[in-house]
Amino acid sequence: MNTSTSNKFGEYMNEIFKKPVSIVSGLVILVMFAGPVSATVLAPNTVMFSQGNVINASEGDTLTLDLRGYNFTQGPDGAAFSLNWNPLVLSYVGSTVANPPWDSAFVSDENSGSIDYVFLSKLTAGDAGNSFAIASFTFGILGAVGSETTISIGNPAFDDTGFTLPGGALVDVNYVNSQVHVVPLPAAVWMFGAGLAGVLGPMTRRKKA
Repeated sequence: MNTSTSNKFGEYMNEIFKKPVSIVSGLVILVMFAGPVSATVLAPNTVMFSQGNVINASEGDTLTLDLRGYNFTQGPDGAAFSLNWNPLVLSYVGSTVANPPWDSAFVSDENSGSIDYVFLSKLTAGDAGNSFAIASFTFGILGAVGSETTISIGNPAFDDTGFTLPGGALVDVNYVNSQVHVVPLPAAVWMFGAGLAGVLGPMTRRKKA
């Protein structure tokens, strides 16, 4: 770099640092209007709840979670898996198998926070496709403030055979667990509501009189 170029560069940098507010403003605008650098890409053959990994729920609510297959490189025609959760946080209510694509299904009994075996089969021609519904599972929400549980999805407890392709070949599946947080309203909120109703009630009656 010759002397002339060096002097021009120095003068340019001096001008920049004389205007720190302009620099900061420019950076803020750039961040605000710049698009996301990259999108989340699911691994091939992913099985997860469509509601996502973290699901807030209030004590006393009923929660239905939809299990789906995403980004399968080849469509399966059979599926088998298990579910596990903390029975102090979730109470199993029931399940509904997606039909289509599945024509036949068996769900073992819930046993203290687990379903050991869910089996689904496609009896008609073809397969379930690359992205497909599997089943919906409904739970009652138990527990206290801050309670949480991971709903673990995996291969059946007594059988390593999971998802299968037409012809019987096995599919390696990426199971994604979902975390359920129980967020009940504190008792103080209900007490405040009851107290407010007690105060406003007599006032309303006085106005009518």
